[in-house]
Amino acid sequence: MLYRATLVQNVDWKNVISTDETTFRLNTVRRMHWQLPDHRTVRRTVKFPSKINVWGCMTSKGFGKITCFKEYLKSHFLCTQIYQNCLLPTAKQFFGRKKDWLLLEDNDPKHRSQISKDWKSNHGMNELPWASFSLDMNPMENLWALLKVNVSMRKPYNIKKLIKAIHKEWKLLPKELAQNLMSSMDRRVECIFESNGDYTLYYS
Repeated sequence: MLYRATLVQNVDWKNVISTDETTFRLNTVRRMHWQLPDHRTVRRTVKFPSKINVWGCMTSKGFGKITCFKEYLKSHFLCTQIYQNCLLPTAKQFFGRKKDWLLLEDNDPKHRSQISKDWKSNHGMNELPWASFSLDMNPMENLWALLKVNVSMRKPYNIKKLIKAIHKEWKLLPKELAQNLMSSMDRRVECIFESNGDYTLYYS
């Protein structure tokens, strides 16, 4: 893991597209409530809430494409739908015809499958090596946490409303947030060395 961290130690993070997937669920953001002694309130929750999968990306220049989908994410869908329709347009938007931008994504099997590797190679994509034990290193994790809170404040009550809320809140994200998250990468890499290659528990 430290070897991989060394490989990204001197990366120009202004030249990187960070990507990630997450799941949004209806009515699952935890809220705190005051309770008087001996007056405990029961607040019921949905055991199996409706959900939607989301893929998004960002650069230091701003936020790229986002897409919502119900399918279980597999390599073929990832390449032909997400990479083709979201990642490549984002690269063109922020880097134009340049081909020296770098892709940051975690070590999920679908990202490392032969199908995905071949597709990215055929389209001239260059990937960053990523540490196996530092899921918190991807700045997209911080972004998802914020976005989920913002979406929940809109109180969507069905999947259609949830998807609409996700897209609206994504468009409202300030460019400065993307810049700050990507600029935090140098410090995140330092944390890997400080933890001797173990979990970093980095918080932006």
